[in-house]
Amino acid sequence: MKGRGLVLEGVSFSYLAGTAAAREVLRGIDLELRPGEVMCLMGRSGAGKSTLLQVTAGLLPPTSGRVLSDGLPLNDYPPRVGLLLQNPEQQLFAATVFRDVAFGPRMAGLRGRELRRRVEEALHMVGLDPTRYAERVPFTLSGGEARRVALAGILALEPPYLLLDEPFSGLDGLSRRRIVSLLNRLREEGKGILLVTHDWREVEMLADRVAVLAEGRLVLQGSPETVARRHSDLSRAGLLPPDLFRLALALGLEGSLETPFPSPSRMTDILEATLTREGKATKDLPHTGKSPRGESPGGGLEKDPGKKGIRLPEKQGEYRQRTERGDGD
Repeated sequence: MKGRGLVLEGVSFSYLAGTAAAREVLRGIDLELRPGEVMCLMGRSGAGKSTLLQVTAGLLPPTSGRVLSDGLPLNDYPPRVGLLLQNPEQQLFAATVFRDVAFGPRMAGLRGRELRRRVEEALHMVGLDPTRYAERVPFTLSGGEARRVALAGILALEPPYLLLDEPFSGLDGLSRRRIVSLLNRLREEGKGILLVTHDWREVEMLADRVAVLAEGRLVLQGSPETVARRHSDLSRAGLLPPDLFRLALALGLEGSLETPFPSPSRMTDILEATLTREGKATKDLPHTGKSPRGESPGGGLEKDPGKKGIRLPEKQGEYRQRTERGDGD
C-alpha cells in the first residue's frame, strides 16, 4: 500500500526557535520506519536522538518539514505512535499501576471489560503479573519495574508504531530477554519499532536496519552488517564498531569475518588459525564456549583465569586489558 510507514520528510527542530537563544538540534532529517521492522537509532550523547523521538511522536512540533503516519499527519487520539521516554518516571503519574496503564485507553474511550483486558494483557506482555502489580503505587517500583509499567502503558494503546528510548536500561537479564522476545513478537505482528541504543549487542539481536545520528544529521543508514563495517564513518560520528570486529580491525583480520558480529568462539577460531599459519603457539589464547546469536553478540573474548587477555586499542598507541563481562546484563 502506497504511503505505508512512519515517515519524516526534511524534519528540522530548534529549541527556542525564533529567539536569540535558538539552538538547532535536528537538521533536515529524512527517515522512514516501515511496518514490521525494528530500526536501531545510534549516536553519541547529545546527537539529538531523544529529541528526534519526541518530534516523531508529535510531542515537539518540527521547526520545518513534516511527520506522516501511513501518509497522514499525526492525530492526537487514538495515537498511532507510542513513545517510551528515556526516564520512565516522567511517564508515571497515577495513584496505581492499573490506573497508569489504563490512562491512555481510557482517553481513547475504552471502559469496563475491554479496558481491563487491555491493561492486564499489556502488563502480562512486559512480564508483570496484574494480581501483584495492578494496585502497586508506581513510585514504589524499582527502575526496571517502572520502565516495564511505562512500556505497558504504551502497549495498552495498541499503536502501530513504537518509539523506545533505551528500553533495556536498568533491566536485569531475565527482563531483558523477555523484552527482546516481546519486541520480536511485535515485529512479527507488523509493528514498526524505532529503538535508541548505544549497545551493538542489542543491534545484532533486534535490528533490521540501523540509522546513525551525528550533530543532528543522519549520517549513516543501512543493515546492521553494512553500518558496523563503516568504521571510519562511525568514528567520525563518535562511535566505535562492535568489540570483536574492532579487535579484528586492530589485527588486520577483518577480511576473515563473514559478519562484523562474530561470536567469541568464531573469533578464537580465526585467531588460532592465524597463529598456526604463522607458526606461533596458541596455548595463551583465551578459550570460549559456543555463543549462540543473541546471548553475547559482539562481546569480548572470554578469559580463562590466569591467562593473558587480548588487548584492544582504545586509541592509537593506547591499550586496555579486555575481559569478558558475562552475558552483558
